[in-house]
Amino acid sequence: MSTSISRNLSKPMGIILAFLMGAQFSLAQTPAKTGKNAETLKAANAIFDNIKHEKLPNGLNVYLKPIPGAPTVTTMVAYKVGSADENLDQTGLSHYLEHLMFKGTEKLMPGDIDRFTLRNGGANNAYTSEDCTVYHFDFSADRWEQALVIEADRMRNLQIDDKHEFQQEKGAVIEELKRNEDGPWDLEYKAIMPKIFGANAPYGHPVIGQAEHVKASTALTIKAHYNLWYHPSNASLVICGGFDPAQAMARIKELFGKIPAGELPARKVNVPLKREGQTRIEMKSKFEVARLLIGFNTVEMVDEDAPALSVLEAVLSDGKISRFYRKFIEGEELATVAAAESTTGRYPGWFGIQMELMQGKDGAKLEKMIFEELDKLANEPVSDEELERIRQKILAGAVFSRESVHGLADVISRTVVVADLEYLKSYLSKLLAVSPADLQRVAKKYLAKDKSVVLWSIPEKGAKTSSIKKPEKTRRLFRQKEQAAVTPFSLTKAKKIELPGGAVLLLMPDSKVPVLVANIALRESKGYESLDKQGVASMTGSLLDEGIAGLDGPQLSLKIEGVGGELEFDESGGALKVLSHHGKMGIDLLLNCVKSPTFPKEAFERNKEQTLSTLQDLESQANFLAKREFLKEVYGDHPRGRSSIGTIKTVKALTNDDCKAFHKLCYHPANLIISVVGDFDAAEVEAQIREGLKGWPSSETVKITFPKLVMPEKFTQKIISNPEAVQMQFYMGHVGIRRNDPDYFKLMVMDYILGTGPGFTDRLSARLRDREGLAYTVNANITSTADIEPGIFTCYIGTDAGNFERVKKEFLEELDRIRTTKPEEDELSDAKNYLLGNLAFRFTTNAAIASQLLMVERLGIGLDYLDKFRKEVSAVTGDDIKAVAFKHIQTDKLILLAVGAIDETGKLLPKK
Repeated sequence: MSTSISRNLSKPMGIILAFLMGAQFSLAQTPAKTGKNAETLKAANAIFDNIKHEKLPNGLNVYLKPIPGAPTVTTMVAYKVGSADENLDQTGLSHYLEHLMFKGTEKLMPGDIDRFTLRNGGANNAYTSEDCTVYHFDFSADRWEQALVIEADRMRNLQIDDKHEFQQEKGAVIEELKRNEDGPWDLEYKAIMPKIFGANAPYGHPVIGQAEHVKASTALTIKAHYNLWYHPSNASLVICGGFDPAQAMARIKELFGKIPAGELPARKVNVPLKREGQTRIEMKSKFEVARLLIGFNTVEMVDEDAPALSVLEAVLSDGKISRFYRKFIEGEELATVAAAESTTGRYPGWFGIQMELMQGKDGAKLEKMIFEELDKLANEPVSDEELERIRQKILAGAVFSRESVHGLADVISRTVVVADLEYLKSYLSKLLAVSPADLQRVAKKYLAKDKSVVLWSIPEKGAKTSSIKKPEKTRRLFRQKEQAAVTPFSLTKAKKIELPGGAVLLLMPDSKVPVLVANIALRESKGYESLDKQGVASMTGSLLDEGIAGLDGPQLSLKIEGVGGELEFDESGGALKVLSHHGKMGIDLLLNCVKSPTFPKEAFERNKEQTLSTLQDLESQANFLAKREFLKEVYGDHPRGRSSIGTIKTVKALTNDDCKAFHKLCYHPANLIISVVGDFDAAEVEAQIREGLKGWPSSETVKITFPKLVMPEKFTQKIISNPEAVQMQFYMGHVGIRRNDPDYFKLMVMDYILGTGPGFTDRLSARLRDREGLAYTVNANITSTADIEPGIFTCYIGTDAGNFERVKKEFLEELDRIRTTKPEEDELSDAKNYLLGNLAFRFTTNAAIASQLLMVERLGIGLDYLDKFRKEVSAVTGDDIKAVAFKHIQTDKLILLAVGAIDETGKLLPKK
C-alpha cells in the first residue's frame, strides 16, 4: 500500500518499484540478449542473487544477502502486522506500538537503544504501513551484531508501562498526527480511503490512526496488540551487507531459536466495497491550492495484473516525457503536479492519480482530459518505442539500486511479508513480459470512469483553481553533513585537475558497479542575485534542461530517459547518473545544458507560472512561513536569508532576458567545479571534458560584497498568528559560523550533544520529545549550515500551540546548561564515537562521493579533510564544548519566531 509512518519520518511505501526506480518502474519487452543490454540485464538480475533463506523451527523466516566488500550492514525485522489488522475502534495501535518498541525491555530502559546506536556510529528507525511494521539498524560491517541481541530481546520482552514512558510517547504520536494535518494531501488521503475501500475495510482508515483512538489507548490495549502479533512465526529477519552468512546464521539461531513460535489470530476479512457508478467528494482546504485525487480499486500485490498496472503508472507519470507531464504540465499547462501510482498489498490495492491545478486554470477541463487519457490507454496500444524507454529505465534503475545495502534489505523485507522470495526474484521477468495488449486490458478493466472515486480539495477562499505544494528542492551539491569514520575510505584517491578558464575537475574511478555519476556545481549562485531579482538563480537552473542546440526540452528528456539515465538541475548546478556505457553521451548532455541552454520563451513562461503558484501555496503553510520569516529576521538583506525561489513580487517581475543575463554572469569555467565518480576511464573523461569546455567564454569573475551580519542587541520575539495551524512552528537562534571557523569541529560535537544526535540521544530530543512527549520533531544545530558565508544557529520544534511558554523556557534552560556546564564524559564520548564511526554511510554510493568531492573543493578544506576530521574530533574535550558553546551561543541575543494559533504574547487564540 501507499502509506507508511515511521517514528522519525513519514514516507510513501512502495515495494519493488520504489527500490528499483526511486519512484516508479516498469518494463515492456525482453531486451536484446547481446552487447551492453545483456550486460545490463545480467547486472540487474544479480540484485537478488545469493539470498540465503532459512525458516527456523519456531517459524522465524531468515533472509541473508551477503555483499562482499560492503562497508555496512543493515538488519531488519519485519512483522506481518499493520494498520489493516486493527479493530476499527482502536486504530493507530500498530504505529503507537512501533514507537514503544524503542522504549525498552526488562534489560533495556528508555534511551538505551538509541545510545547504543549512537556509540557505534549507526542509525536506527522503524516504520508502520497497512501490512507490516519494520524495524531496522544500520552499522558499519565491524559492529553490527549487537542489533540481533536487541531485536531478539524486544521480540517478546517489551515492557509497556509508565516506567518505559508509555504516556510520554502518546504525546509524540499526537504531535506527529497534527504535523501531518498541517501539510497538503494528508487530509485528502484520509478522506478518500474510506470511499475507495469502505470505512470498515482493512485499508479504510489511516495508518497513524484516528486522534481520538490514540488518545484513548492504554498500556493494556497496546500490550494486548503486541501479544497477538509479535512472535517469530509472524516475523522475517533480513540482513544485507558485509557479513559472514555462516557466522550470522549461527548467532541468529542462538538468539532467536529459543523464542516460542506463538499462536497467531486470524487476519481481517476484506469485503470488497460495492459502488454503483462514480463517487465524488468535495472538501474545503486551508491551503491555497486546488488538489484533485482520483482513485480506482485494483488488485493484491501477487495478482497477475500487478506488473501491468506498474507499467501503466510509468507510462502516465514517469519522467518529463511521460503522458501526464507532456499533456498537463508542458502542453495544456493545467497542472503543476501530475502523478500516478499503483499501490498493492496483502489485500486488493488501488491506482491513484494526483493533480495540483495551476492557478487560474479550469479544474473541470483537467478532470475531463484525465479520463480522456485513460480511455486512450484502454483503446489504443502503447507504442513499442514508449515501452522501450520504460524498459531501459527499469534496467538502469535496477543497476543503480545495487549501491544501496539498506534499500535492498528494505525491498526484501516489505515483499516477503506479503509474498515470498520467489515472487521477488521473478518480478523483473514478469515486468519484461508485459505487452501492449496487457496494458490495454488492465486500463479497461480497472481505470474506467464509472469505477472511480474523485476527490476535489478546494481552497476555502477561492474557486476550483489555485496553486501547488511544490517544496523547494532539497538536493544540494555541497551541503552534506560531514562525518568521519574508522573506515579506510579516503578522498585522497581522487585526482584533482585544474582546467583552462579556472574550472576544477575531480575524478574518482570505481568499477564495482557499471554506473557513472557526474556533477557540475557553481561555486556561488545566490550571492549574485540582486534584491529585486530574487529567484533568478532558481529560475535559471530550472531552464537548463529545457533545450540546447539541436535538441528541444522534450527531445533532450527523451535522449537521457530513453537510456534510463537521470539528469537534473537546480540553482546549485547539475547532476547526472547513467549506466557507464552511456557515460559519454550523458556527460555531453550535462556539459551542454550548463554551457549553452537555449532558454525557450515558452519554457520560461511555464516555469514562471509554476513558481508563482508554488509561492502562493507555500505562504499558506505554517512551517514555510515560520522558517522564511525566521531567516529574514536573522539575515536581514543578506542573500542567505532569502528563499531560493524568490518572492511573488520578484518572480512576477523576472524576464527571460534576466535568466540569460544571470547565466552569462554565473555559468563560466571560473565558477565551476566538476566531479565524476564511478565506472569510467579517467583519461577519456578528462579529454572529453577538456574538449567540452573549449569555446566557453571565461567571464571576469564579479566580486560579491555580502552585507555584514550583526547580532541583535537583545533577545527579540516575533509571533505570527495563524488560527488555522494545527501545530505551532517555533524557531529560535541567531547568526552562526563560517565553515573555516577554528571552532567548527568542537561545535559539531556540541551539536550532537545538544540537538542533532541520532534517534533521541541529544539533550533536546531526550527531554522535549522522548521524556515529555511535547513534539514529534525537535532539534538544534550550528554547524550544518556553516558555509563560505556564516550559517545560522537554529533551534526548532513543532508542537501544540499551548506549549509556547514551556518550550521557550526549556530551550533556554538547555542552552544555558550547555554554555555553563561541561558535558558528562559519557555524553562527550558517545557523540565523538558516533561522528568517528558513521562515515561508512556517507560514502556508500557514487552520488554521495561526488557530492563530497564538490563540497571539499568549494569550501577549500582539502581532499585530506577526513584525516583532519578524525584528528580534530578525537581531540575535543568537555572544556572545549563548554567554551565554544559559551562563545558562539548568545542567549541574550536570540531571535524567536513562532507561527501558530497564538496571539502576539504567546497565549492561545480563542477557538472559533
